[in-house]
Amino acid sequence: MWTQSLWYLAIAVSLLGSIGAGIWFFLRQRGGSRRVSVDQENILIAALMDVEEAAVLANKHGFIVLINPAAEKLLRQRARSTRGKYHTEVFHLLDPAKHSPIPWMERNHMIRQQIFRDCLFNCHGLQDVEITYLVKPLSLTGKDDDHILLLLKDQSELRALQAHLNYVQMNDPQTKLLNRKSFELKLKTALDEARQQGVKHSFCHVALDQFKLVNDTLGHSAGDAFIERISHLLKNSIDKRRDVLARIGGDEFGILFREAEPIDALRKAESLRNAVMRYNFVWDGQPHKITASVGFVPIHKQSGTPNRVFSLADAACRVAKAKGGNRLHLYRPDDVEINKHRGQLVWIGRLRKAFESGEFRLYAQPIQPLEPRAFLKPFHHYEILLRLFDAEGKAISPDEFIPVAEYYSMMPKLDRWVVKELLTHVRRIAKCNPLPIFAINLSGQSLDDPSFLKYVLDMIKWAAVPPNMLCFEITERVAISNLALAHKFIDTLKLLGCSFSLDDFGTGVSSFAYLKQLPVNYLKIDGSFVKDIATDDVGRAMVQSVHQVGQLMSVKTIAEYVENEQIIRILRDIGIEFGQGYGISRPIPLPDVIATHLQPTVTAATDKT
Repeated sequence: MWTQSLWYLAIAVSLLGSIGAGIWFFLRQRGGSRRVSVDQENILIAALMDVEEAAVLANKHGFIVLINPAAEKLLRQRARSTRGKYHTEVFHLLDPAKHSPIPWMERNHMIRQQIFRDCLFNCHGLQDVEITYLVKPLSLTGKDDDHILLLLKDQSELRALQAHLNYVQMNDPQTKLLNRKSFELKLKTALDEARQQGVKHSFCHVALDQFKLVNDTLGHSAGDAFIERISHLLKNSIDKRRDVLARIGGDEFGILFREAEPIDALRKAESLRNAVMRYNFVWDGQPHKITASVGFVPIHKQSGTPNRVFSLADAACRVAKAKGGNRLHLYRPDDVEINKHRGQLVWIGRLRKAFESGEFRLYAQPIQPLEPRAFLKPFHHYEILLRLFDAEGKAISPDEFIPVAEYYSMMPKLDRWVVKELLTHVRRIAKCNPLPIFAINLSGQSLDDPSFLKYVLDMIKWAAVPPNMLCFEITERVAISNLALAHKFIDTLKLLGCSFSLDDFGTGVSSFAYLKQLPVNYLKIDGSFVKDIATDDVGRAMVQSVHQVGQLMSVKTIAEYVENEQIIRILRDIGIEFGQGYGISRPIPLPDVIATHLQPTVTAATDKT
């Protein structure tokens, strides 16, 4: 019992950063004695003196024996005033979900607890403070467990980091308005309200007609001032209590007119366009006229997904620009101009033909460890990329056909094709050593499809491929929008041995809060923060913050858009574990990757182009 108790204590204190020798000396001194001497208590207090976390030692009846200085600070009481008091006279630990007392003194509770758990902490002057706790029974007499060690971790630093990340992820750094990703969530809520309750909303896409001219002729400083002043003008032109304004692009803004009849929202949008037209942008004493093109889309029960509404509003805005700008274009379902502009009627036929004639191809882009020695080793980790080729063999950008596939709900079919095609190739190298890893991007539509998980499981069984060869990438936005389904998908496949990446991390809302609920293996830092990291202080700070989150959650970080040696050096200095981009390797046709792994010696990363 004595040895086991010491072992438990060793585990507990090691989690706090090794408070070490003083406690061990104290416990050994007490092993043959049932009395607690003042000297021995002083030894223990001295051992706990430098520990940042709070420690409370109580006897088996729940009466406090001593607390360390960190606990004094947390409890707002001196150690001598707590000694001998029953623990509930001094503090309470509450279940965060039920808000009921946690029975941390019960032995069954101690045995079940192996890691720090969340709780709410109450004491004199503090209510419902979020902390984590760990409880271990101890024997200070060498016989039965007669004492209990309670360790408490203050989460304020973690919460501060979360608050910082949440703000950066929710807001555009220049204008302090909401950014596109957070606006998408507001739009999704509005669409749900329209579909379920019949609430009427409207969406405006506002594009400034003169931004490029101002930027090119007056300079970037003028361009920045231009955007900031217009954002201030728009902010003052909406009902802040109800409507939502966001910067959704370089010179583009999104406005959600909530709970308003379309005709009323249309009048507001036209009034806003006129306000922009009347505004004189003055730079170096010279006035410059400003106008805006506006795409207007009423939201109703059949409006569909946020992507579809964004697409319609963008098309309406482009029609307004094509007609000379400084006008509003209202979307109608039978709008020939918008359909022509979007070209989606043509694209849907092309996608169907691509499935039939085999015009899709899979490519693999290496994801390489950035540690210098590992960096020189052969590639064994890849992201699978989908490419479409026309009849002449010319590659078509995914940016052209993926939005169309999303709009017409073809992504589940595409994702199924990717899974089957990949496994058909990968089964040839299923006995390689070491086993390569292939990451597959999944769409939100596939996660929403109840049959997709079964399809993946069936395909893995059919191909007889080790599941640890597969990694599934889910974007942060998709994971948040489909949290319950994402949980089920991840939990099921992780039990098999598959791994998971959270893609585009840092561009969504409340990333840190949701990350705690998603047991992923990798965080992929969005390339927009990485590509200009050598000159962009905000991007660099964001990369550092995401890496800190990864370290705290024991998740490895992958940086996208690693384009050159300078970026690689900066990422190494920060501590990012993996990189992906043209500075490491361009995407490689999947059959070539498979052929490489079939060779006795795999091509080293020094071949990167």
